[in-house]
Formats: sequence, structure tokens, C-alpha cells
Amino acid sequence: MTIVALVAACLFARGAFGQVPVAESNPVGVRALTSFFLAAHPDSSLRDAIARIGADKNRMVRLTTRETGRIEGNRVSLIGDSVFLNTDWGVRAIALTRVDSLWIQSGTAAPIMGIIAAVPCALFGAMVGNFIGGDPDSQGSPGRAIVGLFLGFVGGAFVCGSVGAIVGSLILRWQLEYPRPATESPG
Repeated sequence: MTIVALVAACLFARGAFGQVPVAESNPVGVRALTSFFLAAHPDSSLRDAIARIGADKNRMVRLTTRETGRIEGNRVSLIGDSVFLNTDWGVRAIALTRVDSLWIQSGTAAPIMGIIAAVPCALFGAMVGNFIGGDPDSQGSPGRAIVGLFLGFVGGAFVCGSVGAIVGSLILRWQLEYPRPATESPG
């Protein structure tokens, strides 16, 4: 039915049936009709993404729509033309044509935050360990300076890296699975 309507709209717009040109007879134009029909039937990539994510029941999912904003849940399924998302407040049903974007959780920021915190602390710890180990007032020597440098480097990296990883584990990372194409608009 949709294909027949699209073909008919294109034929009428081109004047194939002896009609006047599009600019004079149809101010809405073919672009608006095509946009309407595309919005009424969602992109198959959205269906594919939901089917793929729905197979893994433990994935956190984030859906965004213009009407409801951002909704997060842990189980997503597709029945007919509706997306069902299990949230903290129960199961939410959203029309497939209203979904603007679909995101999945892809871990946390623990590794990157651990590295960001560990590097400066390791360098500072190495400088402090080298200074203390090589200080002649505290019976230091060049051999102790190298050991102090190594211990300060490892100790600083471990302590600050651990704290950075703990803080980073609280930051969730999201991966975009489906963005609504720019030419589509919700119907």
C-alpha cells in the first residue's frame, strides 16, 4: 500500500497524468509525502539493532524520543511496531517510529580514568623516591636513589590508578547503535 502511494505521488508530482507542475498544484510536494511515508515505516536498521540487543538480556539500553525524552532499561524487545523496554518503573511501550536514537551500555570509564590518574602520580612518586633515596642527609646513595625511584613510580601509579579506576567505574559509557537519519522526521 505504501509503495503504491509513493509511486502515485511521484507520478502526480511529475505531471505524468497531464497535471500542472508540482510548484503550482502541490505546495507540499513529493518531499513531504516521502518524508511522511518514511516516518510511518521505521528504518529496518532500527529493527535489526533492537533484535540484536534483545538477544542479550543483560544489556542496559537507552532510548530517546521527542515525546518522552531519555528512557533507560535493561531488557528491550520488539513486538509489531512497538518497542518494549523494561525500566525501573515497569515496562514502557514506545512506537517504533518515535525512536530518535538507541544506545547500549559499553562498559565504564574505569580503565581510562585509572590511566589518567596513574601517570602523574607515578611521575611524582618517582621524583620523590629518587630524592629520598639519593639524599645524603638520610644516608642515601646512588643505588638507593634508583630503588627509591622504582618504588615511588610503582607506589604512586598503584595508589592513584586504583582511586582513578574506582571513580571511573561509576561513569557509564554508552555506544550509539541507531541514530535517526537526518532526512527522517517522526510522523
